[in-house]
Amino acid sequence: MKPTLTMDSFSNNLRFRKSARSLCFLLALTIAFSPASSAKKRKAATPAVDASYIAALATADRFLTAWQSSDQEAALLLLTDRAKHKASEAGIDALFHDPAGRAFEIVHGRPLNRSRYQFPVVLLQASGDTNQPHRKFTNIVVANSGKNDWAVDTLP
Repeated sequence: MKPTLTMDSFSNNLRFRKSARSLCFLLALTIAFSPASSAKKRKAATPAVDASYIAALATADRFLTAWQSSDQEAALLLLTDRAKHKASEAGIDALFHDPAGRAFEIVHGRPLNRSRYQFPVVLLQASGDTNQPHRKFTNIVVANSGKNDWAVDTLP
């Protein structure tokens, strides 16, 4: 005996297919945006951190802390000879003028080579006229000047 196809069985079959398709679509979205899949992506984007990176980051942080507190003398001690010769006295004075309301942000750095790291930074300074701080997006390069002695090679 041949099964006959009625209108009710046809509409039930169609509803079942639409539900199954929707369920598959939701399952695919869940897998694509699950924390496990996004965690793998984040780990791959972050470069490895080693002792050199930590020393370079600490030097950048010490230099920017000296800038924030207007300690020009401490900042100058953290510069390489190359940076001291490259920067003019007026340029260094301009970097350290107007000490009120300073802050900085350091983003994860990247190695330029084995002995140099570049860190993107944002220098923030309060503006007297408005409530909006002045933001300067720049980079700071820290180099190993020998015997694991790290110093700022390019001023922000």
